[in-house]
Amino acid sequence: MNEVHAPRARLVELLWQLKQTYDKHGDGGVRYVHFSTLLKDTGYRRELIDQAVISGNPEIRELGQRLRQLNIEGELTQSYSSAAARPVFNPDIAETMVAASPADIEKKPGPRPVVLGAGLLILLGIVSALMYQFFWAADTRTEVVSGSIYGDQYWGSDKTWLLDGIVYVEAGARLTIEAGAVVAGRAGSALVVTRDATILARGSANAPVIFTSAKDTGSRSAGDWGGLVLLGAAPVNARYAQIEGVPASDSRGAFGGGSAEDSCGVLEFVRIEYAGFEVYANNELNGLTLGGCGSNTIVRNVQVHRALDDGVEVFGGNVDLKNIIVTGAGDDSLDWDMGWQGRVQHLLVLQYPGMGDNGIEADNLQSDHLAQPRSEPVFYNVSLLSLSSGEKFQRAMTLRRGTAGHFNNMVISGFSGEAIDIKDTATSVNLGNGSLSFAGVSISNIGEGGRRYFSAEQGPQDDDNGLDESRYFNEHAQLLREPLWQRNAEALNEIKFDVPANSALAQGAVAIPEGEFWDEGANYQGAVRPGSQQHWFDGWSDYSLN
Repeated sequence: MNEVHAPRARLVELLWQLKQTYDKHGDGGVRYVHFSTLLKDTGYRRELIDQAVISGNPEIRELGQRLRQLNIEGELTQSYSSAAARPVFNPDIAETMVAASPADIEKKPGPRPVVLGAGLLILLGIVSALMYQFFWAADTRTEVVSGSIYGDQYWGSDKTWLLDGIVYVEAGARLTIEAGAVVAGRAGSALVVTRDATILARGSANAPVIFTSAKDTGSRSAGDWGGLVLLGAAPVNARYAQIEGVPASDSRGAFGGGSAEDSCGVLEFVRIEYAGFEVYANNELNGLTLGGCGSNTIVRNVQVHRALDDGVEVFGGNVDLKNIIVTGAGDDSLDWDMGWQGRVQHLLVLQYPGMGDNGIEADNLQSDHLAQPRSEPVFYNVSLLSLSSGEKFQRAMTLRRGTAGHFNNMVISGFSGEAIDIKDTATSVNLGNGSLSFAGVSISNIGEGGRRYFSAEQGPQDDDNGLDESRYFNEHAQLLREPLWQRNAEALNEIKFDVPANSALAQGAVAIPEGEFWDEGANYQGAVRPGSQQHWFDGWSDYSLN
């Protein structure tokens, strides 16, 4: 590794160890560690290291002392050999790209004694290349895709489309993917639909479009490939919006603009599985990333399953989401910032035991909590569920850094830590001005013993100007004793989401708005109609662990 990069990489690796140690053992006032924030936020990182140094746990204390010596100011999500060469990126853009890692330096063989060995290696290399072409390129059922896509391209369901490296759908291009098509990603691959390009991936309930791992069924896992990135020209609240890992001079990484009705394309009946490779040292991509996508973008009937980092992350724009499932995300199931103002109906989140931090993590803008346009999405019919086993602190919602939003007909159940945490004064004041609201919300089975819905915040832990979440939600939500949803199968891949007809969720819903986007007949709390045996996610979703 380059000498300039080595200390930073070591620092990131130790921070990851610290997070893992906190997750495993816990310690006093530190409830959980958000790794992405740890890399981006200097103040958060410094405070956590200071806490670790005085920890009563010797393992955490030792890591804290080592980190105090190594810690540097600034973000750790960039990696350049000199300050002069470093592009200026917005600190709020998630890590959604990766630069090619340098090739290993080949050791030169000695002179005469290894001439035969070198020749044999060359011969083996040629044979391997020919075999590769035979099994992949020559296979009429598989087509390898790499580099850039221009013009109109059509990917049919008669073959598997194998992503090799980062594949860009270039400006002006349109990629159409037929119902039933399978797009498989190798390690280090991703599909990026750039600004002014379009993707049309229209599956059906019987034949979804599937983005998945190139590995065989049974050996797949989170992080096998990169994920799907859509970039558009709708408003964001950051001056410069550039996906990290793409040089500032490369327009393919830019997103955001003045077109609120911009369209990044269509994702309908689409499944995204086992995505999220490492950018570097435990810093991962999301399953689906939407940057600056406008209101004419269609994202409907989409499942993101077993993502290594966030399931879905939205950066600004006005894109609407409907009929979305996120299962088994490694970090947050839904994450947004940079002024997202879309609408959401029927969001079903299931976090697995010992995995994931938040069902929802929401920001306005890290560097300016009051930035405009302010994040203010509108939600109806949401189920945030967790199969908590006490292995990890999980929270249903973290709302912070000035985000607003409207949360209606929502059920929260099963999280090991707490239900909702509202952070920062710029967020809590939105409860008073009406830009942050909750209606038709039911909460059950949260925290220790299933009865600790909210954590007390006193002294240095008071991060919301004195807001008492427990008192507020006792007035604005139903805190129920009976479980609203229970695990109904031992195997995670056999989980069912049926809700009994006599459930409390059949009552107490607020009216759905009128309009073409909304399903006005969804007069119940949560994403699943009580008493129904047929659901909007039947047929095209899948919960295979590998």
